[in-house]
Parts: sequence; structure tokens; C-alpha cells
Amino acid sequence: KFFCFNMTLPSVRSVDNIYGAIIRARFTAKAGAKAEVQAMAPKLVPATIGLWDKVKTKLLPTPQRFHYVFNMRELSRVFQGVMEAPMEVVKTEALLINLWKHECTRVFADKLARQMDKDLIDQWAHSYCEEYFGAEHAEATKDTQWWCDFQRDVMEDEETGEELPAPKIYEPLQSMTFGREKAYFYLQKFNDAFPAKVMNLVLFNDAMMHTMRINRVIQMSRGSLMLVGVGGSGKQSLTRLSAFMSGHMCFQITITKNYNDNALFEDLRGLYVNAGQKGNPTTFLFTDAEIKSEGFLEYMNSILATGEVAGLFQKDERDGMCAEVRNDFVKDRPGMDESLLNLYAYFLDRLRDNLHITFCFSPVNAKFPIRAQKFPAVFSSVSINWFLPWPEDALIAVSADFLGKFDIDTSE
Repeated sequence: KFFCFNMTLPSVRSVDNIYGAIIRARFTAKAGAKAEVQAMAPKLVPATIGLWDKVKTKLLPTPQRFHYVFNMRELSRVFQGVMEAPMEVVKTEALLINLWKHECTRVFADKLARQMDKDLIDQWAHSYCEEYFGAEHAEATKDTQWWCDFQRDVMEDEETGEELPAPKIYEPLQSMTFGREKAYFYLQKFNDAFPAKVMNLVLFNDAMMHTMRINRVIQMSRGSLMLVGVGGSGKQSLTRLSAFMSGHMCFQITITKNYNDNALFEDLRGLYVNAGQKGNPTTFLFTDAEIKSEGFLEYMNSILATGEVAGLFQKDERDGMCAEVRNDFVKDRPGMDESLLNLYAYFLDRLRDNLHITFCFSPVNAKFPIRAQKFPAVFSSVSINWFLPWPEDALIAVSADFLGKFDIDTSE
């Protein structure tokens, strides 16, 4: 039997009530928000809804740009991004507006496949900024400032002298040069830690921007993304670097001649144990070259939609994993009944929070638009980041880096 459901979007008033309540609860004096920030915060909701409504009515899907779909997920991602910044960072209303514009640009513009469409988002965000926050703030935030969480220095344990991970504070980027220095620092650490997987990357401006986009999504709870670009555009390398900067374990399946559904299930079990049972942040890198059968995407679709894959675990294995997370369940959800049903729901929640799937797909693949129809969660439950052709300054930066150390004989 087949059923057709038509889920209409809620009214603007309902949306305003939902997100208005979240924003009001977040920016309070008790949470440490200053008076000017508290006064400005409620204006974020109508401004975001206005921009969202404009985008979904003007940028409609076409056969070439079938992914131009903007629903409540996009709206939620904007506010999720705003909530990522700690209150001690958002000290002024100018910083709050700056953060809001950055999140709107990331959510609405990054998935677009043409530069002219991305420019439209900038124009519309500026006009709504002017309408709701005033001309002065709109002018101050005309050039969208980047935000990221890898600018803090690595710390040391005073007693043991061991190196501790750098604190992840979502804050404005000091400068592109400073951010690039930090990225190169982590790249060197990656190459030292994994000598068999050494990456020689040139982090020109566009590569840095993509790194910050990837880093932003995988640091969020349940943040998965799809990188769309032609082969050789750096999708996999930048994902590995971003995962290392975020302190994630980065996993990629190894395709062999005999790799099948059973082999994939074995790899998925390992990911479920690491991300769900142990609670370790994990980035799962999955490319279209690794799709040996379309059934692989069906499993990814299930993970993104519900967290469950039918037949992945036997009942005794599942019960064993539920028993392993019992202590954390008691600590995180006090007062709840310790039934197997609740333990398993907690396990799936933790898995979905910690497992970040990163798809690396090519738009020139003939199966790309067909897969969007067959596996909706693969496209709707992720943040899409579309790689445009590298600009001229990127090509110059790469050639200068590799040819700069090359001695050329010019005697003749």
C-alpha cells in the first residue's frame, strides 16, 4: 500500500512563535546577555523569516538546479548556527547582527550553484538587515564577516604537561591570514600524525572558506553535509583537514573487488560503536565513487532519517550496546525509566549527534539528479556546499607555491 501525505508549511505566525520563544529563552540577562543584545535579539526572527520567504519564492527549483528547495530545515539551521556562539562572544548588538548575517549566508547561499544566485542572497540579506536593524548596522555588516571555532591555541595540562585540545569557541575570524596560519598548523599536525596520508595543500582564500564551511557543519549536533563539485576540487582533502581540526575520527570505506552490503554493514557497526556507544565525534566520508550499488545510499538515507538501519544488529548485540550506555543515560536523563526502549532511543540520539556524514558528489554524474528523487534524506537532511570553479587567484597561489621553490635556469 502507498500513502500520499501533503504536509503544508506552518503559518508565519506559528513559525514566529516557535523561533521567537527559542531566541527569547536564549538571550536573557540570566544567560549573560547585555541589555542591548536582549533588545535586538527578537528582531532576528522576523528578519530571518522574511529572508527565508523571499528566497523560497524567488529561487525556485529547476531541472538543472533541482536542489533549490528551502523549507523549515533551512530556517532551523540559521537559528542553530546563531545558538552556537557563546554569550561571552556576542557582547554587542553589532556582533549579534554580524553572526545572524553570516549564518543566513551559510545556510541559504552555500547550496546555490551559481555565483549570481549567491550575490542575490547577499543583496536580500543586506536589505532585510537595513529594514529590521537600521541603516547604520546594515552598512557595518555589508561585508559578511566569517565565524569559526579553531582560532584558540592548544593548551597544556599544568600537572602532566600533556597537550590538551584547543577550546572550540565559535567567534568572528580575526583575519583570513590568521585563520590560514591556524589551518596550516593543524595541517602540519595531521601530516605528522598520519605519515601515510600526507596532504600537501595550498590553502588559498576559497579553500579556506570551504574549510570553514565544512568545519562549521560537522561541529554542530547532527551536522552532516554534501560537498558538490567536480573531481579534483579538494572535497576529500578539505574534509579530512576539517575533521582533524574538529577533533573527529575521520573514516572512509576501502573499496575492494569483493566489497558488498555485508562489508558495508561491518564498517557501519564499527561507526555505531564509536559514535553511539562510546560517544566519540566521527566524520564518515562517503564519495560517489564508493557507491558500488544504489542500496548503499538507501542505508545512508536511513541513517540520516532515523538513525536505524534494518538488520544491522542482532537483538542481543543491540541489547549489549544499550547496557553499555546505561551509566551515561542515567546521568544525562535523570528520572527516566531505564527500559530497553528508552536506552535504545538514547543510543540512537547519541549516534545521530556524533556521526557526521560527509558526501562528496560530482554534479556531472548522470545519476546525481536521479538519486535526489530516490533518496530524499540524503539531500534534505544535510547542508549542501556547492564548489564553484576555482578563481584565478587560486590558480596563481597554487602555481606560486609549487613553482616558487623550483630553480629555473635562465642563462640563455
